[in-house]
Amino acid sequence: MGKTDMIELFPEVNKKETVDRVKHFFNHTIPKMERYAHQSITDIKSPTISDMPKANHVGNSAEETIYKHLYAQEVLKRTIEAIENCSNISKMIISKLYFTREKPLDWQIMKQLHYHENRYYFYKNRAFLEFADAYLLEDLHVFINSK
Repeated sequence: MGKTDMIELFPEVNKKETVDRVKHFFNHTIPKMERYAHQSITDIKSPTISDMPKANHVGNSAEETIYKHLYAQEVLKRTIEAIENCSNISKMIISKLYFTREKPLDWQIMKQLHYHENRYYFYKNRAFLEFADAYLLEDLHVFINSK
């Protein structure tokens, strides 16, 4: 596989926009999926790979409700799985920010990790980029348009 093939397979990522998309995922999509799944992501103990069938057409509202519920559960499971495939520091930052009951602020996590502001935000952004790489249910990357 040549360099051109690798560029086509893994196009250049717009890091800022990808970080913003992952933040939106954690701040908006995950809470919505928790409501649909009737389950908190913090209650999920370990990831399991599901052979959940993908339905292209949903016939009635009862089926649609069941489908949304199952899909929401799958999003939560895949989120945990993706976090588990990030580096230890990324796991720690994402877990502390989004998946603890106390929801600490950035400065509190900085203090816990003994990082100065620049170093903390470097690792925080890297954590979001790692998560985007590891989350396989949908692509959270924003790519730079190649011309």
